[in-house]
Amino acid sequence: MMRKTLLVVFLLVFCFGVKAQFSNRDIYISPKISFADYSDRHDWDGYSIRKVPPISLAVEKGLEDFVSVGAMMGYNRDRYVNDTLSSNTHIYSDFVMGGLANVHFAGWIEEWTNYKVFLGDWDFYAGLSLLFKWKSREDNDVWNEELSVFESSKRSSFDMKVRPTIGVRYFVSDNFCMLLEIGNGNMGVVTTGITFRIPRDDY
Repeated sequence: MMRKTLLVVFLLVFCFGVKAQFSNRDIYISPKISFADYSDRHDWDGYSIRKVPPISLAVEKGLEDFVSVGAMMGYNRDRYVNDTLSSNTHIYSDFVMGGLANVHFAGWIEEWTNYKVFLGDWDFYAGLSLLFKWKSREDNDVWNEELSVFESSKRSSFDMKVRPTIGVRYFVSDNFCMLLEIGNGNMGVVTTGITFRIPRDDY
């Protein structure tokens, strides 16, 4: 399924023929939201759910005409409250920080094809993210059948991963675009958002 999705994105971009507006040394600021989270998958029937969706902020800077590097941070939180016993809660949260590097292909292909193939206001790219992830879980007033008591517990963990991402940007204007990214280099597998570009002439 993942391979098919990646192929469809690539073919759509190729068929439309794009001209990347990614530019050397510009700064790109991207607030994002993901459509997948990492909370525990239980049957939460009888619980009220309060969510902070997987949100993140990435900042990139172009180093060369086809390469950018940057940093990102993200957060999500799921809180489940028992409808009968309000003190019975389960809280899952993730906090992520990391670095990223992307290769932007459209401009590259434009040079190879003498600017005859890729036209428009698109940018497409692939890259890797180095993620430092802190996970926490808090369970309050959970009934222990064996001991016949209510118990509470807290757990946390840390993980470091390198994960891939591919993305497509469409520039609505010279300095504003919409984006779609697929891959585990974000808070979720599928991520969307917007990008503000700060041209080098502005700083």
